[in-house]
Amino acid sequence: MADTGAAAAGSQWLTPDPLGVIDLHLHTTTSDGSETPRRLFEMAKDKQLRAIGFCDHDSIGAVREGLELSKEFGIEFVPGCEIGISHDPARGLVETDLVAYYYDPAHQELIDTLALLRKAKNQKLDRQLSVLATAGFSIPRDEVVALAKGETIRRPHIFAVIQRHFPELSADQFYNNSDFGGIWYVGKDYNLSLEDCVALIKRAGGITVLSSPGSYNDLYKKSGQLLDSGVDRLVETCAAAGVEGLETIYTYRGNKPYFKNADDTINQNELETLITHYENLADRLGLVKTGGSDYHGLSKPQIAIGEIPVPYRYLVGLKRAVGRSS
Repeated sequence: MADTGAAAAGSQWLTPDPLGVIDLHLHTTTSDGSETPRRLFEMAKDKQLRAIGFCDHDSIGAVREGLELSKEFGIEFVPGCEIGISHDPARGLVETDLVAYYYDPAHQELIDTLALLRKAKNQKLDRQLSVLATAGFSIPRDEVVALAKGETIRRPHIFAVIQRHFPELSADQFYNNSDFGGIWYVGKDYNLSLEDCVALIKRAGGITVLSSPGSYNDLYKKSGQLLDSGVDRLVETCAAAGVEGLETIYTYRGNKPYFKNADDTINQNELETLITHYENLADRLGLVKTGGSDYHGLSKPQIAIGEIPVPYRYLVGLKRAVGRSS
């Protein structure tokens, strides 16, 4: 028999919050988003969002602007940053991302470390382009660099240029083959371990949150299994390492592994099952709960800013966890 008590507890995220809704996972043009910080604030105002957070990959370059725009638009701003940690398959850590919140954006060690991560990611570009050229998809390096506009070069930048020259190559083919373990995968020369990342963000005064736990489901593509016990173990591993939060509310209907196209994705009931499961897991492990859309703009057109309602009370809990007034 299902544990209806646990399900009810985990379903509290569906209760409307009179204080409003938030979106704590947005990407700007500083990493691989298609919208500027100002445009994201304009969109957030249109959606009547109470607070937003920028979570650019390995970059806090948009944070200062976000803080200024917050005053102009009257929308709370949460400094964030999404950091990919080093692979450790023995512990289930493959393509695993932590989101840092409420760090000191002037913390020099954090600034220097993120610069090293971006440098390593940008340096792997030549190796990635060589692998793609060998596979028959040779593209101009300068077009990729120009598209990235001097910031971290990410796979969406590479794929956008590939589409200009090889429109027959689908997004699924590119991303599946260039994921960890894929035939086009290229690693970085410098990474942070799980423990090192957690320790760094703590020294910078912030908190770390495991991003989108359901996206690490290894069983869904193989068998269609909605929940993967391996993901629960991953969350437990992160909690034991000092990760203090879990992104429980997330747009799985528009993200891997559950989304292929608009006609081939999970339904609303399955989405609620996923989120409720991770809500209960966060409660069991004593993790603070966060949520967001993971909005990127053009590279993920199936996802809208503020698409999934995250109650403002989640931000209250996040601020409380880092010792800020609610």
